[in-house]
Parts: sequence; structure tokens; C-alpha cells
Amino acid sequence: MNEPVNWGVLGCASIAINRVIPGMANARLTTLGAVASRTLSKAEAVAAQFDVPKAYGSYEALLADPAIEAVYVPLPNGFHAEWSIKAMRAGKHVLCEKPLAMNAAEAREIQEVRDETGMFCIEAFAYRFNPVVAKAFEIARSGVLGELRFIHTVSNYLMAKPYDPANVRLRAKIGGGALYDMGCYAVNAQRMLSGREPLMVSAMMQWSAEFDVDMAGTAMLDFGGGLRGTIQWGFTAPGGPFSVIGERGRLTGTYGWGPPEGKPAMVLMTGGKTEEIFVGRADDHTGEVQDLSEAVRGVHEPVYVWEPLDANMRVIDACYRSYHSGVAQQV
Repeated sequence: MNEPVNWGVLGCASIAINRVIPGMANARLTTLGAVASRTLSKAEAVAAQFDVPKAYGSYEALLADPAIEAVYVPLPNGFHAEWSIKAMRAGKHVLCEKPLAMNAAEAREIQEVRDETGMFCIEAFAYRFNPVVAKAFEIARSGVLGELRFIHTVSNYLMAKPYDPANVRLRAKIGGGALYDMGCYAVNAQRMLSGREPLMVSAMMQWSAEFDVDMAGTAMLDFGGGLRGTIQWGFTAPGGPFSVIGERGRLTGTYGWGPPEGKPAMVLMTGGKTEEIFVGRADDHTGEVQDLSEAVRGVHEPVYVWEPLDANMRVIDACYRSYHSGVAQQV
């Protein structure tokens, strides 16, 4: 079918307004049919900004619209599981912002409903549709580096001070915390680069007594078989480089996932030779939406449909257990 998939957006978060809705405009087989907010005037304002035909004053009203086939869920972390499940039960495919859930048990519940309803439910790790990331995954898992021995991934950003207590990232009761918000990327990247799941985790965190959330942290992941990784995340520093080291070489991304124009995305060193790798640019939010739209229309399955929905959350759960207990934890 060539008819576009009719999407709805549950919530008017900044990620939706600034990134995902604009990305939808360039995605094949995609049209945005409705926006919902708990405040009708807010939904109407966003609908007017993007020329969306329908605005709803509740999430339930959008899910009851039979014309909507898929929804994007950019709500605060603590509401992801609830509304992903409600959307699937309403017969909608789901693209839900990361982290998909607050723990692995919630993620497994989502997976059960996905399997029961036959709806797609994809965690919105848009970064994986960045060509730099796709190329890094390809190289790391190609065997050119030999047996992998060490991976380092970083996901930081510098939160403006003074910290705003109203910032959802700092509100513990609705899923605040740097590991949920930023560290989930670094965890996911480790798993994608290695093609394996970690077995043990040891984590340290900078904890805010004021907000009762982690503001930054580091962790070591043991994948077994001689492969270890380190991750760094937080609200307290800019982003950083990634690296993958194997027995026969190393791959380094000096600029992380976003190299400046004209700079190499990565440097590959193998066999005494150094190769600068340049990669084109693409809108990763367009990519993630288009991927699901094409899947709904039967063009192909979602690229990451194979990934267990609880896989990333198992690692995040282990990181929190390790920090609070002071000892390494099994994933």
C-alpha cells in the first residue's frame, strides 16, 4: 500500500515539537493526523503550528480515533509503559520515547501486550538511525577489529544551572534521573556495538539529595569472554568520544555520534594503518518514524524489532542495584 500511515502524538513535549514532528514531515508513508494534550488549548496550538487536522484534549480521545494507526509517545518516563499499553490495546502501533519503561518488569509487560495484540512497539532510540551510528555498529561487528576486548560509550549533556525543580528530568516520581534520560543511550550503544548482552554491572553515581535522582554516573559492564565496557552518563558535562578496541585494532569516534561538518566521523586503526571514515548526515527522527511506517505498510519489519523490550532495562536495573548496594550485580 502507498497510503501514508496516519500518526497521532500523545503529548506536546519539546522532543515532539522540536524534533519528531518536523522529522515526520520528511518520512515516507507518514502523515500526522492528530495531536493530544491534557490541555486542549496546548494541543490546538501545536496542531496549528504544524497544520495538523485534529487536536484532542485527552490522550484517551486520540486513542479512540479509529483513523489513527500509530502513535508516538513522548510523555515523561514514568508514563511510557501505561500509555504504550493503552495504545496497543486500542489497536495502535507504538513508537515510545526511551526509556520504554521504568524497569525490566514493566518492559516485559509491554512486550506481552505487544505479542498479544500483534501491534508493533518500538523504543525510540532515534540515534540508531544516525548514519554514523549505523556505520560504527557495522564496523564493530564485522570482525575487522578481531575479538572485541573493550568498548567505551558516553551520553552526557550539560544541564543549565540553577537546576529547575519543574524539569521532568529531575522529578523522581515521574521517572527523572540521568541514567534513565541519558545513560540508556550509552547502555544501548554498548549492546549494539558488541552484539552481546552484559552479564555483570558495577556502577557508581553522583546522587542528588535535593531531587533524589542520579545526576551522573559511570559503570563497568562485563560481557564475559574477555570483553568489558565502560559507560559514562550525566547532566553535568558535555558529550564525549566512543571507542571499540579489539585484538587487531580499534575504532574511535572523537566527536561522538555527531562529528562537525568536514571532520571524520571515526578513525579505524588496523594492521598498522589508519583510515579516516567520513559518513553522510541524515535526520535520525525521520528515520525512526519512517522505519515504523514502512513496517506498518508491510514494506519490511522494523529494523530493531528483534530486540527484547526488556534488554536495556535489565542493564539499567542492575546499575541502580549496584549503586545502592555498593557491589556488582548480575544483569
